[in-house]
Amino acid sequence: MKKRKYVISDSGEKYPFSRGVLVKSLMKLGLSIDDSYKVADRIARTFKDEITLKELSKRVYKELKESYGKEIARKYKNYLKNKEILVEEDNCRASVPFSKGILANSIRSAGLDTAEAFQIAKSVEKVLRLSGKQSVKRKEIRSLVERILTERYGRDVAARYLVWRKLKNLKKPIIVLISGATGVGKSKLAAELTTIFDINRMVSTDSVREVMRKMISKDLVPSIHVSSYEAGKVIYRFGEMSKEEKIVYGYLDQSEKVLTGVQAIIDRAIKENVSLIVEGIHLIPGAFKESREIEKAHIVPILLTTLDEDIHKSRFKTREKVSQRTSKKYLKNFKSIRLIQNYLYKLAKEEGIPIIDNIDFDQARQKAIEVITDRLLREVEIS
Repeated sequence: MKKRKYVISDSGEKYPFSRGVLVKSLMKLGLSIDDSYKVADRIARTFKDEITLKELSKRVYKELKESYGKEIARKYKNYLKNKEILVEEDNCRASVPFSKGILANSIRSAGLDTAEAFQIAKSVEKVLRLSGKQSVKRKEIRSLVERILTERYGRDVAARYLVWRKLKNLKKPIIVLISGATGVGKSKLAAELTTIFDINRMVSTDSVREVMRKMISKDLVPSIHVSSYEAGKVIYRFGEMSKEEKIVYGYLDQSEKVLTGVQAIIDRAIKENVSLIVEGIHLIPGAFKESREIEKAHIVPILLTTLDEDIHKSRFKTREKVSQRTSKKYLKNFKSIRLIQNYLYKLAKEEGIPIIDNIDFDQARQKAIEVITDRLLREVEIS
């Protein structure tokens, strides 16, 4: 019985050398079946037990160049570079073309930046192309990515990747709640996370407030008809309160009204088992801890802040350039905005809710990914 030979991928994965796979690849270059088998046999005789993918491709290229000329050798190199690889779903016959971009985006869920994730995806593609496989199971790609992530970044990063690969099979939806004062970057972060984690639903609490404004008159509920930092100016049931207390009270009054609608949206998502990201200033830290629905979902609260006042101010001027909202109103009420942020910060500390300081957005995004995945790692069994 012939001893089996093995090919070792760049990531260290070992699989049997197949003459048949190599023959099929060579026939696609225009070689006859007889010539293809001759080349495959000669290549097989050049190594005894194991060979790396890189070395194998070099030997095939050299053999083709010497026996059939530069043109065939060039075709082989282009074939390795450009051939389509089909990815088969684990539990069905459907398959889709392999995409570095899609894979890189999924790898970002491990907490890697775009460039790092794309490098991992390129490494995976290289291994697949050099293997000569025309199709691969999705679970094989997961295993390959896990191995490379473990080798380059450690087991914790690989575990974060795996938890999001189980996302579609979770029994409970994921509800991410991103709270924070005006101008700290909540909307931008939420939009990024929906892409990274492939969560299709995102809701802003400001949108909920806007709907309520159309339905409820200003005379009946005045606080929802102004900005959160101005709500204290339109409520007159204060009693003995300082100016600062009135600002916080007005904010809380508005938030209480808006959270009624937000709770309904969250309940609907849980009922439909659909993951959701909610962002907005009205998400008071700890607001949903008494909800009866909380056990039916993976709830991940986050408080986003910008503790540096100068950076916080600059955000309003930057936002002015890309939207119709001018910075003048925000800067005029900046002290009130900061007061609300301080209140949220203190409350989040008391409730044990993760706080992310958005000084550098890339770092804040990576931290948010870590917070969400680490929370799921505690709640979801990874196999």
